[in-house]
Amino acid sequence: MNTRLPLQVCVWVYCLSWAFDYRAAGGGGGSAIQYLSLAFTLASATGTIILGLRQLLSLPMGWIALGWGLYLLSTPVVAAVNHVSLGWYFKNTIPPLLLFTSLCVTQIAASCGLHWKHVLWPTLIAGTINVLWKIFYALVIAGIPVHEVRVELLSPCLPFLLGFLFSSLALQRQVPWLAIFVGALATLSYALSVTRSAVFIVGAAGGAAFLTWWLTLRLRVLPRGFGRIKLVHASVAAGTALVAGATLALAFPFVIERWAERLFYTAGKEQSSADPSALTRYAETKSFIDLLNREPLTWLYGKGLGATYYWDESYAVELAEYTYGNEDQFRSDSAAVNFPGHSIWTYAIFSGGVIGGICYAALFTTAALLSYQSIRCLRQVPSYPVEIACMPFICLMAYLSQSLTINPFIERSGGLMLGLVIGFPQFLFAAAWQAQRDVKLHGKLPFGAVE
Repeated sequence: MNTRLPLQVCVWVYCLSWAFDYRAAGGGGGSAIQYLSLAFTLASATGTIILGLRQLLSLPMGWIALGWGLYLLSTPVVAAVNHVSLGWYFKNTIPPLLLFTSLCVTQIAASCGLHWKHVLWPTLIAGTINVLWKIFYALVIAGIPVHEVRVELLSPCLPFLLGFLFSSLALQRQVPWLAIFVGALATLSYALSVTRSAVFIVGAAGGAAFLTWWLTLRLRVLPRGFGRIKLVHASVAAGTALVAGATLALAFPFVIERWAERLFYTAGKEQSSADPSALTRYAETKSFIDLLNREPLTWLYGKGLGATYYWDESYAVELAEYTYGNEDQFRSDSAAVNFPGHSIWTYAIFSGGVIGGICYAALFTTAALLSYQSIRCLRQVPSYPVEIACMPFICLMAYLSQSLTINPFIERSGGLMLGLVIGFPQFLFAAAWQAQRDVKLHGKLPFGAVE
């Protein structure tokens, strides 16, 4: 039986399944769209795993899928020990679970011989749709005025789109019009939402792009005169950015004022000992520490995914000035919180203790090393696009930068997207393995390959 076509269908359905994901006001959820998305995700992931079960743990990326799967198996035990509400455990487990299914889907797609385009294209389409959908949902359905909208615009796909932009700008041989378009869309979302941490995400993606450009130069996989080509592309991108920026300033002049306020005159800053956004992280982290200290053994295994916490009372007066202007309302809304925190790292320790923190650190460290190491396989597979080979590492650096201030697991599609990024290097590893196999069978290297 030829499983290639049904496997392609399953992969496409999987990548597109959460394109219309959103986070309702107040952190709610459970809409018909979200239940339908979850059904499509689980069905397509199950179909993919059944069709390619033998390739599920193909090395080297199979180690990541196996390790993360073992961590997920431990989470219901921790939640049960801490008497975590089943509903909240389920809601908070979906993003890490989708990360695991994405690792499995990408692993099987690459190891079963599908082209990398069969994952990249639906992922790009889903990411673009999600950014536009978040804008539409916030401004039209939720009815938030454009001069007040903030995090409601932020899609978990934005670091991926920026990573794709920087990879294409730095390493693609032609003018990357598609990357410029999706990058401009991501930049628009950050600009309208006045997200200051976007500066760090852009810096991380840009730094990673420079690092991979340096590595590919050392590997001699770039053509002669590539630097001159990139100067032309950089000029085109800069001109596009200037036109887009001027258009944005003319269409939404208040955006400039909001950025100036956020950078220099933050509301509530005069009543606060620190930036109000930082205070929310401090209040959250202090409660994590206090809750773990109440039962010291939980420092080892955590309080469980979905466990209830609060924002520390000592920050209430300052934060109330910034958020509600009413201390009683602030205390009411922050007394029982269940969503997965603002930072993936502090919440990893709160929910999983030292063991959880080690698992998250191992996931990102191993993923970063393997994605960077995979670029060296270009010497065996010279036909593989350089920008696609370097894209996973650049995207992962953007996600790592984001993880310091925003938890990508707050939304379901964040886990799905991050898993696809982490698992994507398997395509290059599989291509290099096939090239080595061809050498053994035919006794010659592909044209342009280095022994």
